[in-house]
Amino acid sequence: MHKKNQSKIQLRSLLAAALLATAGLTGTAQASRHPDVMVGMPNPMVEYGSVRDAARAAGFTPLYLPALSGYHVSFVYVIDKTTIDIGYTRDGNTNTTLRLRTARSSSLQARDISGIYSVEWKDKTLDDIPVAIAKVPALSKENRDGYAAHWSVDGWLFSVSAEQIAQPEFLHLLQDGLIDLSRHYY
Repeated sequence: MHKKNQSKIQLRSLLAAALLATAGLTGTAQASRHPDVMVGMPNPMVEYGSVRDAARAAGFTPLYLPALSGYHVSFVYVIDKTTIDIGYTRDGNTNTTLRLRTARSSSLQARDISGIYSVEWKDKTLDDIPVAIAKVPALSKENRDGYAAHWSVDGWLFSVSAEQIAQPEFLHLLQDGLIDLSRHYY
């Protein structure tokens, strides 16, 4: 009886292996016949080679830092065809980075497009524009804390976040650069 049970178990194992192999082959054949079939969620972030290319894809020109700001573009994404996300690196200090986002408020339900959560946002008014500002803790004690802000102007949403930056420099870029540009051009 013991040998008979052992034989049944081996037979079941072989059948299971054969079924799995057949299912795997069938799935592979199905996927090769239908290359457009997507498995999982599509990535909503599409990278572009320039701010101009991203602007064309999204259908609007984002708020951006000019080259004279001392920052240069390191990456540009369009997120879900609604938000342009530009990454910057500080000239001469590659540890200091900024992330600047722009979106039409009509295309999104959220008012905060920063993507930063679990921080304490403090409301301030800069140049007559309500702005939410937060300190973002660094990932390690060796690094300096960062800062983030988000605001809206005439139907446009903006956010900026920065790592490895002193608070006075962040506030200067925010108020005298980004808030001022968004107020005059949007």
